[in-house]
Amino acid sequence: MCCLRMLHHLILNMAILITVWGCTQAVPDKPSENSSEVTTETQQKFASPEEVTSALESRWSLDDIKTYCIPERRYNPMCQNLVTDVGVTWEGALHENVPTGFASISWYGTAVEGRLHEYSLGVSRGENYWLLEIGNVNSFDRQPRVAPDPSGPCFIGSAPAENQGSGNSDSDGFVSPVKRD
Repeated sequence: MCCLRMLHHLILNMAILITVWGCTQAVPDKPSENSSEVTTETQQKFASPEEVTSALESRWSLDDIKTYCIPERRYNPMCQNLVTDVGVTWEGALHENVPTGFASISWYGTAVEGRLHEYSLGVSRGENYWLLEIGNVNSFDRQPRVAPDPSGPCFIGSAPAENQGSGNSDSDGFVSPVKRD
């Protein structure tokens, strides 16, 4: 009898919740006058690869890129990068006419109906690669993550302490790989 009564209450409460949720707008048509929420809407539409390149150069200064590109934040190739499986593939290179110290700072992405859909921005130097970000037009509404925690799963991380001495440095300033017996 007790279980039947609990089941009855559960069903009744669920019906009430479904009714309330079904009658409430998930997103209001317009913000209320006393709303403290600030929303931004990207006005940029990025109708060409050149526009995307220019916007990414403004978004990622060379100093920001150099801050990001430390050995610990090298890209872990076991993580998925952007797959261009929709629309047309666009690409471009940043800071081309400036000595950067990198082999390339480039992006690729997809365009749907002549507008940027999503992109991936990366940096390479020698055998090293950094994935700065994967984003879309809404990414330009917020600041880039210039110095994320390098302990994340998509970063290679730092070499063990025994390989960080001065005798283990390559000419490019990176730590040598661990020598195994």
